[in-house]
Parts: sequence; C-alpha cells; structure tokens
Amino acid sequence: MKKLAVLLVFVCLLTLFAGCKGNADTVRPMLFHVTGENGEEAYLFGTIHVGDQRINTAMETVAPYLDGCDALAVEFDIVAYEDDLAAQMQAMSQFILTDGTKVSDHMPKETFEKASDLVGKAGLYPKLMENYNLSMWTQLVEQAALITQTDLDTKIGMDRSLIQHCYDRKIEVRNVESPELQYGLMASFSDELNLLLIEDTLDSLDEYGANIDGLYAAWLSGNYDNIVAVLNDEEAGEEEGLTEEQRALVEDYNDRMLTQRNLGMRDKAVEWLKAGDKVFFAVGAAHLVAEGGLVELLRAAGYTVEQVSY
Repeated sequence: MKKLAVLLVFVCLLTLFAGCKGNADTVRPMLFHVTGENGEEAYLFGTIHVGDQRINTAMETVAPYLDGCDALAVEFDIVAYEDDLAAQMQAMSQFILTDGTKVSDHMPKETFEKASDLVGKAGLYPKLMENYNLSMWTQLVEQAALITQTDLDTKIGMDRSLIQHCYDRKIEVRNVESPELQYGLMASFSDELNLLLIEDTLDSLDEYGANIDGLYAAWLSGNYDNIVAVLNDEEAGEEEGLTEEQRALVEDYNDRMLTQRNLGMRDKAVEWLKAGDKVFFAVGAAHLVAEGGLVELLRAAGYTVEQVSY
C-alpha cells in the first residue's frame, strides 16, 4: 500500500519526489499570473507549511510580486490565530473525548504503543493528550513524524513567512477560509479513516524522511509538469491494498479536503478579481495543480493563468 498518511500533509504540502534534495540555486516555487478580459489581475502561489533556511530565498524571490499587490490572501492567518486563545480553545474542544474513554480505547494496543512512543520522542505527549480523539492523534502522529524523521521545521513554513512579510510592510492579509472550517473538517472524519492514516504513517516511517525531502525539493523547483505527473502517480497508487470500504473513505477524504475546498477557493479568487482587487492568492500547493485544481478552475472561469518564469 502506498503511504496514505501523506494525504494529511498532501493537502497542504503535496507529497512528490522521494529521495531528491533541493538547493538554494533552484528555489523557484510555483507562481502563476492570473488576468481577465477587463484588466483584472492577481497572482496564484502554492505554499508549503514546513521549511528551512531556503524559505528565505523563496521569500526574496516572490516578494517583488507580493509587494505590488493590494493584499495577501492565505487559507487563514495563522499568525493572528496563534494570538487568539479563545479561538484556539474553541477549535481544540472539537477534539476532546467526552464519553469517558481514552484515545487508547479507540486504537489497537500495538498501534497505540507505537503512536504514543513516536509522539513522545517528538516531545508532544503530555498525559492529557490521551483525552483527545483520533482526529487529533492523526495530526499529532504526522507532526511527530515530521519532527523525528526530517530536518524541516513547521515554524518556518512559506505561509508564515508571507504573512509576516505583509505585517512588516502594512500589506493587508485576508482569509480565504477560516480556522473553524479547517479544524471542523478535520474533526469530522471517522475513526476508521483516522486509524488508517495513523497506521500508515507508523508503517511508513522508514521512508518518511525521503518522501518529505522529495516533497520539499519538488516545491522548491516549481516544475509544474513533474508535479502533476507525480501527483497522478500518487493518486493511482493510493488504493493499493485497501478494502472497498477503505477506498471509499480515502475518496471521501480527497473530495472534502481538496475538490470541494478548491471550489470555495475559486469562488473567493473570482470575487476579488471581479472587485478589481489585485490579490496575491497563496494556498497549499496541492490546491493549485492537476484535475480540479485552482489553475484549471480559474481557466474554466474565463481567466488566463500563466506560470511565471523567474
């Protein structure tokens, strides 16, 4: 079975080439110029939520395009959210078990032991975490895999850098979605799907680092054709070794996390284009490419979308 747990990362990060390393000389992440018949203009950029010092190079590369815009639009302003304790508490309340059970009651014993060991090694396992449900543990296990298997840092993501750049330069930051939408969506998936994702992450730890290194290298390079090719290959292999019920869970996950959200993102982009706002529209790279992505959707809506060569 192909690594299903990267679906959680894939939505925002796009799992791509295993085993290749990027370098600062090839930092050209995907950027698209969007224009309309009536002079409408915007930029469409695919972000990644982990990084290293090369994020600074990427920021320098795209800054001239961002600085010429009226606003930055991101999935939601994570910097403002981190300062909003009430919003964080409300979001976290969706992941607390309220039926008197512990998360260990919802996992096979061996799975819980492996998951808690990994999360503990990453420093993410105070005992209170046992009171959170499988939706939270899916995210914890994925975060722990990133911490223990890669050198990339979730605090150095491209979206964070874009937001801070705009704060420093008094450029407006807009939300395409909201924390409530994203966390509510994550909390809505079944225990069956979350257990499938957790077990797949645990089963794939040996290759996890190479996969994420490849992901990052592909994002740095911004090669659209290669990204689409690997994305299609990943999709073709997602269902290997799954039961019919598990395939249905994965298909529903992809539909709700990608396809349906892409439609909402398109509507926001079109709204701002029609209003004459020049927006730097920056969302997870997986939302841009392949069938049903924003590049395709905006072209279908009558806009010209061309990749910027820089």
